[in-house]
Amino acid sequence: MKSGKIGVSLLVDTVGIDAGTERLVAEIAKRINSNRFDVHLCCLFDSERFRQMGHCCHTKLFPAQSFHTLAGIRQIAALRRYLRAEQIDIAHSFMVRTAILGVAAGHRSGCTSTVTTRMSMDWYTAYKIRLFRYYLNPRTTRVMANSEAIKQVASKMESLDPARIDVMYQGVDTHRFTPYCETPSVHSSAASLGVPAGAPVVGIVANYRPVKDLALFLRAAKFVADKVPRAAFLLVGKGESRAELADLARQLNIADSVFFTDGEGDVRDHLASMSIACLSSISEGFSNAILEYMACGLPVVATAVGGNGEAIVDGQTGYLVGKRTPEAFAAPIVRLLQNEDLRRKMGSNSLMRARGLFSMDGFVVRLEQYYEQLVNRRVATTHNLGTPTAVNS
Repeated sequence: MKSGKIGVSLLVDTVGIDAGTERLVAEIAKRINSNRFDVHLCCLFDSERFRQMGHCCHTKLFPAQSFHTLAGIRQIAALRRYLRAEQIDIAHSFMVRTAILGVAAGHRSGCTSTVTTRMSMDWYTAYKIRLFRYYLNPRTTRVMANSEAIKQVASKMESLDPARIDVMYQGVDTHRFTPYCETPSVHSSAASLGVPAGAPVVGIVANYRPVKDLALFLRAAKFVADKVPRAAFLLVGKGESRAELADLARQLNIADSVFFTDGEGDVRDHLASMSIACLSSISEGFSNAILEYMACGLPVVATAVGGNGEAIVDGQTGYLVGKRTPEAFAAPIVRLLQNEDLRRKMGSNSLMRARGLFSMDGFVVRLEQYYEQLVNRRVATTHNLGTPTAVNS
């Protein structure tokens, strides 16, 4: 420890992208108790947000595209020296590249613990599986998963003892994502996109990529439109599948009711225009989008994959759809659109669940407790591990 504080290095590729993991790490660095923790944000790539973070924590760049090159190996050595000089107790990595950096540098650096995080299911390749199984995991103190579903996948894919994996659900800024009725100064984006006034909006926040299966959402929209002709369908995101999704909407004869944001505008404003929020993904870890929906007081209709069932209480805060058919996905949307009381009740339940279990402030408090447990146990090797107190929400 340095000056009586626990030294923590948060390692992430960048905080310059406004995406889930990058935003989460920036929020941890901002919110963690500076009276108890000496926080160091370490990134591979520079950004404006990274430079601005200097007012709330230490910042240090370790620029490297790969750690299989001489330049990358030098950065590992540089981080090991940094961890030793700054008396870092915990090196916590959040992405694959920074897991390589953090574990390789943290090994024999004097750190009490090295922690690596698993937040998605779609990054596994044969090479990465071997890398984690045979090099990184044996040198890692604990593995943190953001859902029970991810824990199960990591255990299976990486041949990891489940006892070494701790589940901690990430948080959402419940002040930033506030229900529209509580922030009357916020203006809906619907009108600027051409959504007819008064149309109930069924929305989805997901980049236009195959894993999000937005084709399922659009095919379900066709069934919804047949039952509720005034409904509009809003796709908040951008990506490679944009043209084919627009073509599909035309083929389904619902193009006049489908609206794409193409990455423009504030997600909060788009959420403010929605009556129901959806997620049609093929796989998910623990969806940031669902947490944001809930923080906005929206009922959620989502496929029953990954950690979605750990966020949504089926029949209370929304619906989990087990069958991947347009009819099955459309049915709960129609039910909610045709029953305003049910829609409002589920939205209210979503909001209470988000504020009670998934707030960012609560997440950071649990993370602080987790770090303290790791340091207090003074784990000497990865072969003499006890499981910290349960940290699940």
